[in-house]
Amino acid sequence: MISNKISFFLFITVVLLSSCSKESDTMSITGTIDYTGNAQISISEQPLHYKYSPKKIYSISPEQNGAFEINVPIHTTKNLILSIDDNSFSLIPDASDELKLLISRSSFPLDIDIESKFLKDYEAYQTYLNEIEGLDKRIEKEMNNFKAGLENSALELSAQKIQIAEKNLSGTAFEYFIKKAKGELIVNKIKSVEYRLGQNGFDAGSERAEILEQAKADNFFTFESLQAQRAGIRDVTHYYARTFGIYDSVNQAYGKDLAEYDIKRLAYEELNEKRMEVIDYIEDRKAQAYAKMFLVAERIGEIEISKAESGYRSYLDEYSEFEEYTNFLTYFYNEIKSVSPGEPAKLFSLKDEQGNTHTLEDYKGKYVLLDFWAGWCQPCLDEFPVMRDIYNDFSREDFEIIGISTEINEDVWRSDIEKFENPWPQLYGGNGFDQETFKAYKGGGIPFYILIDPDGNIARYNDIRATFNLREVLNNLIDE
Repeated sequence: MISNKISFFLFITVVLLSSCSKESDTMSITGTIDYTGNAQISISEQPLHYKYSPKKIYSISPEQNGAFEINVPIHTTKNLILSIDDNSFSLIPDASDELKLLISRSSFPLDIDIESKFLKDYEAYQTYLNEIEGLDKRIEKEMNNFKAGLENSALELSAQKIQIAEKNLSGTAFEYFIKKAKGELIVNKIKSVEYRLGQNGFDAGSERAEILEQAKADNFFTFESLQAQRAGIRDVTHYYARTFGIYDSVNQAYGKDLAEYDIKRLAYEELNEKRMEVIDYIEDRKAQAYAKMFLVAERIGEIEISKAESGYRSYLDEYSEFEEYTNFLTYFYNEIKSVSPGEPAKLFSLKDEQGNTHTLEDYKGKYVLLDFWAGWCQPCLDEFPVMRDIYNDFSREDFEIIGISTEINEDVWRSDIEKFENPWPQLYGGNGFDQETFKAYKGGGIPFYILIDPDGNIARYNDIRATFNLREVLNNLIDE
């Protein structure tokens, strides 16, 4: 769309310039922004792995008058994303385009004036974004109704999203959103199998097979389709494994409802065997390498490094020609190994709500549980009552908890710590999951826990929970 809006807008001129490098070109970005406040504005590349890959993020820091200038290296095989706080808008990486964006902060990303050689593509993309506005939240709500056994329209709404994508994006540079929407429907269909387990006359095996056969017929298992998904093959394999009742079996064995992360560790071999059944539907070798890379990464990130070793080594041997994938896994393996038990804890310097600085050295001589959390994370909040009991039962000479927020907005963090009134120190670093201490410990999601011993070494790496085993672990360690 073309508009005469001038004030109260962000004006960005994007010029993709030729570079001496054959691998990348440079995106030169200049512009002004009417109001930034504490907004985080950036250009980023879509990472290889949605959670564990290093992220190339180029922050935009406007001057006092709102002007800014930034040069961003781009790789034409990577999608580019313009972000303002939690809202994002995909860009077409093309060195021959001269892209101009006129953006209203208040309506970003739904109302943007664009000048580009790909104007029709961008207009189609904006129409798509406007037509699906609020649809994902509706689908999520309906899936929760499905889970609760209530009447719902979750799958119909997921199919509607595909229709909107096909209507607007077919033949454009944003066609991959059609494949992404189709993948989301497959995931929701598989989730629905778990929700119906135990119903009279329901044949979960037949339903699973029918869903995957249809997915194969619809070309879901091609490289291009898997690449368009949020997490490659991860979501499909994860929810497929859940349809075998393994979670219920583990909970019954322990006599209580465990956190998902604990179940995934306790039953990892059985769950992984089921995940691999999905991989058997993939015929193309590159697609297989891409899909298995996600499963190996999940294994490295979720279980003890010693147990992940064999699968990691096997992948390097089997898919050695796919250097991008093997290089990533090697990087990630070494990163996780650096924060394994016995390694020195990562240092930090963070402030509490009064502005006082806390460092790891301040707590040397006692066991310290680092609790990475946010107020929007319900599993984080579910741990608090038991954490308070454990905190009160151990001396501060022996044990301390330090809450480190991954909240983006500092005001929200301050409101949350006042609301929950946890008695342990609460520290803030900003930047959400890009918070430096969280990244230093290779955190992939929350809740995320690190136990540090009195000598300043890592004692346990994200395999403890207050509701599961923290008290037992502390009793053994402190008794020793």
